[in-house]
This record gives sequence, structure tokens and C-alpha cells, in this order.
Amino acid sequence: MALQERLTGWMKGAREKPRAASLAVLLGIAAMLLILLSELWPASDGPAAPPGRETVQTADSYRASLENQLAALIEQINGAGETTVMITLESGEERIYATDTQTGGDQSQQTHVLLEDGTALEETVYLPTVCGVAVVCDGGGDVGVEARITALVSALLDVPSNRICVEQRS
Repeated sequence: MALQERLTGWMKGAREKPRAASLAVLLGIAAMLLILLSELWPASDGPAAPPGRETVQTADSYRASLENQLAALIEQINGAGETTVMITLESGEERIYATDTQTGGDQSQQTHVLLEDGTALEETVYLPTVCGVAVVCDGGGDVGVEARITALVSALLDVPSNRICVEQRS
């Protein structure tokens, strides 16, 4: 009940003081103007990337990342020892862009879907395919270690075993 009495008293006081009500309205209008102006002002933290657009790896950084991960994994195989890996890629990344098909009568026309900034909308990005793998490690001369490394690389990268070469470090 105390809360209800306080609210009732406050409402009576607000009605009796028209000056307080006009001040509240004035503050509300000022707050709305500040919100409007903040939308019109450009952001000061630099240009932002368009929403939904991630940074895409280059083929070289993709290859280097694969080599490092594979070398670290092979070094954990019993008998492999220190390992260096080289990967060759068949091609660069392939980008597929979204298209819009318009049909009318006997004809159809396909156009790329463009974003507000004028760039085409990417639908899919295919990473480069691995063509071959060379592994040089301390245990590369052991037939058992070589077979395990070849099986591991073949399973991880979907590369046939005739495109995987394992050699002993000198």
C-alpha cells in the first residue's frame, strides 16, 4: 500500500506543477533528438565490414595452415620424429555467386544478385583441392612409419597414396 500511496502523491504533485511536466516533455524531446543525431553521425572507429561477409583465406595461407597442422599431427606418430610437410594445391579457391533467374515466355535471363555496395553475393566458396603431399621426417626410412603416415595423410586430405611421398630426413 505504501507504494501505491507514493505513486498517487507523486501524480497529484505532477498535476499541480505544470512546470515539471513541461520539463519532462522537453527532456524526452531532447533525448529523441540525440538518438536521431547519433544515427546520422558516421562511426569513428573506421570502416566496418559489410554484415555477413567473413574474411576469406588466401590459397597460400590455407596451404600453410594445412602444412603446419599436418606436421604437428605426424610428429605425434610413434617413430616419426621431427617432421616437415609440403602440400601442393591443384587450383585456387572457387567462388560461386548467387544468381537470379527471370523467365518470360520462351526466354530466361540469369543475373548475379548484387549487394547494396555493388558487389556480387557469394553463395559458396570452395577451398583449393590438395594435389600432392611430401613428408620428410626422422622416421621416414622405416616402412611401418611410412605406411602409417601415408594412411593418415590419405584419410585426412582424401589424397590417393600414389600422391603422397614420405622420405627420411638426412
